[in-house]
Amino acid sequence: MHLKSAPKWLVIPALIAVALSAIVLTSTTAAQEAVAAKEKTEDLFSVFQKANATVTEVFQQFRADGETIPQASLNQCNQAFLLAEESRSLFETGNYSEADSRIVEALQKLKEALRIVYITFPEQTVETALEKAIRLKSSITRYYEQLQQIENLTRIAASAGYNTITLESNIQAAKSLLKSASNNVDAKRFEAASNNLAEAKALSDTLLSSVNQFAVDLKTQRMQMYIIQTETRLAVIREKAESASNTASLAALENAETSLDSAKDYLENQRINETLSELANSRASEEEAVEYLKIVVSSQDSTSSIASNAVQPP
Repeated sequence: MHLKSAPKWLVIPALIAVALSAIVLTSTTAAQEAVAAKEKTEDLFSVFQKANATVTEVFQQFRADGETIPQASLNQCNQAFLLAEESRSLFETGNYSEADSRIVEALQKLKEALRIVYITFPEQTVETALEKAIRLKSSITRYYEQLQQIENLTRIAASAGYNTITLESNIQAAKSLLKSASNNVDAKRFEAASNNLAEAKALSDTLLSSVNQFAVDLKTQRMQMYIIQTETRLAVIREKAESASNTASLAALENAETSLDSAKDYLENQRINETLSELANSRASEEEAVEYLKIVVSSQDSTSSIASNAVQPP
């Protein structure tokens, strides 16, 4: 297909949208059941193959117009292929989490390759419908990540004895608005999606203000007590994970303990906001470690059930 019938500025954002969707997929599935991990990685491989085909087509179109692809862009593609090969090797050994990480990096490299081309040969400055969708989806993802952080901090506040009913209600309301925004983007109702985002932003600002006030109100002594309680919980989880030789749970546990150690250091220096942030990170990793243990227990129960129901040989 020649560029006159398929403009470069329209093809290029398509890959960026694909790459962004892949990144969102990865960032939101860390604690899903292990049985879905392989399928998720295979889906990412499929996304990469489509993205690579798009890059190849775009490069061919530029060359057909007598233009030379920048070496920096080609270098990004080469790095993407190497990362994809690493991802495939990790996938074959069953390391799906690292395979996901590598393939998403590869997608980002392809995205950067096209960005370099787009900057080198600018052809269109008017925001297209696709570009609007990408921009809005990116904002939705950013607000979801912010709400996750606020939600983690809210759990800490609840553990410390604060009334978090209003906070929890506002978090759910903001999530509902983001879901509506996403649906409106998919339906190309961009104005409605923008309005949803504006409302979600207002709620997020209110939530952040409340969380910041919580940071001011929370006494050092109470945070120290929370840290002690967390250490106790992590010790129990570690004992179970080591007993089950659950490497995934142990890895998540290491992250939880690292964040908790950082929180201690920040608290010692009275850097309250940083302390709370690390405590939130520790809590998220702790929950992930527990989730991995549940997955193993569920799998073992299923295996035991199958074995007990099997017909025994005479």
